Amino acid sequence: MIKKISFVLVLSLSIASPVSSQFLSQNNSAKSSPIFKSQFSRHLAQNLQEAKSEGCFVLYDLKRDRYIRYNSKHCQKRFIPASTFKIFNSLVALETKAIADENTVISWNGVVNNEFPDWNQDQTMRTAFKRSVVWFYQELARRAGNERMSKYIKASGYGNQDIADKIDSFWLKGKLRISPEEQIKFLVRLYKEELPFSPAVMRTVKDIMVIERQDNYILRGKTGWGRDVDGMKNIGWYVGYLERDDNVYFYALNIVNQDPNFAMIPIRKKILFDTFKDLQLID
Repeated sequence: MIKKISFVLVLSLSIASPVSSQFLSQNNSAKSSPIFKSQFSRHLAQNLQEAKSEGCFVLYDLKRDRYIRYNSKHCQKRFIPASTFKIFNSLVALETKAIADENTVISWNGVVNNEFPDWNQDQTMRTAFKRSVVWFYQELARRAGNERMSKYIKASGYGNQDIADKIDSFWLKGKLRISPEEQIKFLVRLYKEELPFSPAVMRTVKDIMVIERQDNYILRGKTGWGRDVDGMKNIGWYVGYLERDDNVYFYALNIVNQDPNFAMIPIRKKILFDTFKDLQLID
């Protein structure tokens, strides 16, 4: 059994250059900004170095209203959301009835994807979210339409709110951008059900976001992988939140890599879960 976390422990964790360990309030006024050497920062820096990547990590402790950051400047930069946008796309699709519910089947469009064979079949929102099926969410976006999508993007204050491109690709190759910091704020509003969607829709999306349920924690999240955008070969995301010990920890990991053969999926997962372990959030 993992011993109960006290975020006081995190105060002993933190962070050496280039990490800025800033425990900030919701309004970003510094509560304290000590600089410590820690297993967390050293291990994350080592993982990124071994992956020949740059990146950042943000963790927000809801109960204590505090942040911990690695590479704060990177966390403020905006990037293509890629498949992390499936969280927002799901909300819009359900709210606008572009799809009846999360278990409704949409038939496969017949376009074979050899890289991700799980895409080559009929999907529900639940399976498509878990498998990150692009064609399914492109169809949902087309059904919702530019006008309604734009309305909810602006009402939610999502990133730079720019969807001027094609309705079925603006989050993949278009102009929409969001920072890791903004991802956290969006997820907090989703968790608190403060976004401009019905409570039932937000609860459904939170349910399909579940990655892992253990006796002592529940992990929710979504990955993203942007390719050949803004001069970057690979932009990797892992965003979501972890519930344990009557608290919620929101997280955003962003990785940038220039290797066209980069093994994003296993490397991204290893970095995230190593970070969780170093912060004593999981075993």
